[in-house]
Amino acid sequence: MNTFQAILKQEYLINKRSISNLIMAIGMPVAFFLLFTTIWANDESMPADVAKVWIRQYMMQMTAFSSLSFAFFSLPFAFQEDRNGNRLRTIQHSPIPIWQYYASKIIGILVHFILAILVVFTVGHFLKGVDMPLTDWLISAAILFAGAICFMPFGALFAHIKSSQTLSVIANIFYMGMAVLGGLWMPVQTFPDIMQKIAKLTPTYHFNNLIISYFEKDFSSQSLLILLAYAMIVLVIALTVGKKLEVK
Repeated sequence: MNTFQAILKQEYLINKRSISNLIMAIGMPVAFFLLFTTIWANDESMPADVAKVWIRQYMMQMTAFSSLSFAFFSLPFAFQEDRNGNRLRTIQHSPIPIWQYYASKIIGILVHFILAILVVFTVGHFLKGVDMPLTDWLISAAILFAGAICFMPFGALFAHIKSSQTLSVIANIFYMGMAVLGGLWMPVQTFPDIMQKIAKLTPTYHFNNLIISYFEKDFSSQSLLILLAYAMIVLVIALTVGKKLEVK
């Protein structure tokens, strides 16, 4: 346990040096939330009660969008930096169990996402008037946190990409592609029929649907199971690729 505490502390110090990544991961969703809610919510044709619900939903969607940044960028680039800087090799040849290293990385990312939830929720409440019972704040935060965990295997898979440039391109494609296609930026119902069918196959669609279904008082266990299935499949692929690369 002492070694785990030590490696967690080391991870904390490393994350402090990359504070710019944290600001980007949180700042971009907050900026989009403020921008689009200001533009669309001021539409006089939108009834006040509809605008209120829409602002709350968009706050949730931008928080989910933030989790994609941590999964597709922060986590794989952190692993890649350790691999290129020989930190990973040093740990592999030390008495420290390798699971502690991986756990410390994921815990560090998830702590940052908790901070993102707090920031976006605070902005939504104080600047955009989002108001709901404490239980809804807590349960929606828990759903977002659980959804973020389901996307961590994607980061573990992307971490096997050796080229930083290639990783950046692939991460951006998945980051923006899944966000838009999954309905985090705009309602899937506005897509053409064929695009709606494709959207419903993405994990981000089901992540988004978890939040929507909760507030509609009809929580989608189907979306939860699909999201968990995606996480397990991608995790198995990431572990398989990792073992093959170790053999090489």
